[in-house]
Amino acid sequence: MKVVMLLLAMLLMFAGILKKTADDVQEIAARTEMKQYMQQYPNLLPEFEVVAKRLPNT
Repeated sequence: MKVVMLLLAMLLMFAGILKKTADDVQEIAARTEMKQYMQQYPNLLPEFEVVAKRLPNT
């Protein structure tokens, strides 16, 4: 009986590992797809030019 319970526990652990791996693969695929989509666009961050005069060192 203990062997059966041990095998059942191992089977449940294996199923959990497979589910977690499948979720991770889907997340990586979505991230890769988004990265490829965003490469079409230029850098959308604003650029600033500092035009103030420097203060003299005191």
